[in-house]
Amino acid sequence: MTTSDAYDAMDTFHGDDSGESPESPEAMLLDVCDLSVVMPHRLGDVHAVRNFSFRMHPGERVAILGESGCGKTMTALALLGLLPASARIAGTMQFEGTEVDLGRPEHIDDLVRRRSGIVFQDSLSSLNPIARIGTQLEETLLLRGHSRQEAYEASVRVLARVGMPDPAARMRSYPHELSGGMRQRVMISMALLAKPALLIADEPTTALDSTVQAQVIDLIRSVQAETAMGLLLITHDLAMAAELCERAIVMYAGYVVEDVPMSTLLRGSAHPYARALLAAMPRLSTPRNIPLNTIEGELPSTRETFSACPFHSRCAFRDAQCMVELPPIRALGSRHIVRCVHPCLDFSARAETHSRGVP
Repeated sequence: MTTSDAYDAMDTFHGDDSGESPESPEAMLLDVCDLSVVMPHRLGDVHAVRNFSFRMHPGERVAILGESGCGKTMTALALLGLLPASARIAGTMQFEGTEVDLGRPEHIDDLVRRRSGIVFQDSLSSLNPIARIGTQLEETLLLRGHSRQEAYEASVRVLARVGMPDPAARMRSYPHELSGGMRQRVMISMALLAKPALLIADEPTTALDSTVQAQVIDLIRSVQAETAMGLLLITHDLAMAAELCERAIVMYAGYVVEDVPMSTLLRGSAHPYARALLAAMPRLSTPRNIPLNTIEGELPSTRETFSACPFHSRCAFRDAQCMVELPPIRALGSRHIVRCVHPCLDFSARAETHSRGVP
């Protein structure tokens, strides 16, 4: 069963389970089917994203989780048509009910980028170092046919909206003259000027201190609530994802291994990798003399093709069945799919069996 088939097999609801009918495809913000991204390389093709499918409704808040190198950022860049021209992209997408050719960047520009915003993790390198903040903000609206006066006034308003002190003065500043938190506010402002239906935030609090991180998280939450735009958060920070999002997509080696409501993930998910990520999250209640949990081993090579579970070499619960083929993805019920041979088993019982050497 493909990921898309699994979505068709389960009831996909927007919000809490309430017995209502599933929403129609026309009501979806995003419907991505079997997205694959291959980057040519002299040492062999790099398979960055493999058969990625997911659905997202307007106003929904979704986190894409996983270690560095799992394909999270490459997925976002593919959806916005920002990958290099050499990338080989396959798959289909519907955005607000309109079919989009992911292999044609100009098609994505017309139908997706104009209704989307993105906040990159490194605000300093994402902003033009030799252009004033005001110039970069105004460009967003000038390209959409607004006058320079309209663009200036709207830019000042949105800077004030995101809590920038003295926004008119900041319009004359260069990026290096602002703190990291201020630059992220500029990036969020730039995304909001287009009045997006979808905001993609790629590790938006990277390299910020904890106080500024909290401010940025609160800002994204409040803006999303006011505008009802969809939020796609890309992060390895489970705590931030749990605070901002209602649903989690867990990626491993370019695959979706679990798509699950955030509350279910925090209680105990069905995939061993998702559980290992949760167990590795630091907690204030953990005694200082107890080492933090880690996931042994390393991610498999992105050049590898898989005839078995890609997580089997790091999984404490593997058995012979895990080595037979790439696990199929299946629906476990409303709003929950998983790619695992033994989903939802009693992992503690399997760990005891595994420790006795039973395959």
